[in-house]
Amino acid sequence: MAIVDVRIDDRLIHGQVVGFWIPHFNVERIAIVDDVIVNDEARKTALKFGTPARSKLSIFSPEKAADKFIRKIDEGIRVLILCNRPKPILEMAKNGYVVNEITIGNMSTKDDAKQIKKTVFVSPEEKADFEELVNTYGVKVFSQMVPSEPREEITEDFKK
Repeated sequence: MAIVDVRIDDRLIHGQVVGFWIPHFNVERIAIVDDVIVNDEARKTALKFGTPARSKLSIFSPEKAADKFIRKIDEGIRVLILCNRPKPILEMAKNGYVVNEITIGNMSTKDDAKQIKKTVFVSPEEKADFEELVNTYGVKVFSQMVPSEPREEITEDFKK
């Protein structure tokens, strides 16, 4: 399995992911990691509907995702891990699967959120999750909306 990117975008499967990121990385499988969506049949159906034919979609809880990625269940397949917030990535790390880096595309504004990039608004809880990923697990954090845009490292924003 080749994890081509670990991406946070609160829109999950949408135009930029389908139109830019999937072709850019030649993604064969999208793995959405989310403990809420995994139990929401309506959302799972909508996400499957939006998935392009060239890619398969899997939706896992963080615990199951960590287990599958540790066991390299998709060996030889180009996988994009997609989350709508940092918590599932942190939960994967706590379950033994630590990623090297995260790319943030879009995190919409919400109550008590602080804007750290043009399209990235981070709540106090999300900031704490990023801080734990950076400071405990050594994860690097980047911001990039589309492949043609420069990738900017923002890890320092989450160091204590």
